Amino acid sequence: MSVTLRSIIIAALLSIVAGLMYRYSALTGQLSNAEIQVRYPTFEARDFTAEVYTDKGTITHSIFAHSVSFYKNRDLVRTTGLIGFFYNNEKNNVSQGWQLRADQGEVIFNKKASLHGNIRMTPNFPTAAIKEITTPYVYFDMEKNVISSTSKITIKGQNFVNEGSDYSVDLNRKTFVIKDRPHAVYYP
Repeated sequence: MSVTLRSIIIAALLSIVAGLMYRYSALTGQLSNAEIQVRYPTFEARDFTAEVYTDKGTITHSIFAHSVSFYKNRDLVRTTGLIGFFYNNEKNNVSQGWQLRADQGEVIFNKKASLHGNIRMTPNFPTAAIKEITTPYVYFDMEKNVISSTSKITIKGQNFVNEGSDYSVDLNRKTFVIKDRPHAVYYP
């Protein structure tokens, strides 16, 4: 067999192998729809603003965020630069609510929520007994209606400062417990 014929056969074989490798790599490089839904958000927004109302048209929440990502298949929302306003409608006075700020947050609808980084909660009415609550991390179990964290918490009022860590708030029983290093200072 001549060198030319051998070169042609080798070139043909290499071309076939290269074509098969290209076709195989194209098939394995594509993600299925299920993989895409898990990896990538269904919806993303920057400088996000939303308001939530009751069926009677009364505002309950205002939400602002630097960025929001929503994953429909997991009912998951991730945020950065979160600012939320929660209004107290029980007294028919929407001005008596609270403002919540956090660097990051995650919510799985009707199950759980967590906030991370520079969490600060303040009232938007001057007669509130508590003036500021700060903590670096908080977890909210929506099914049990319990807020908890092992992080440090500081609660400031007009005449007091309460601090501690490893706390839990039972919203059903309306109780607040600091389990580790509780410390309170009351001013005259």
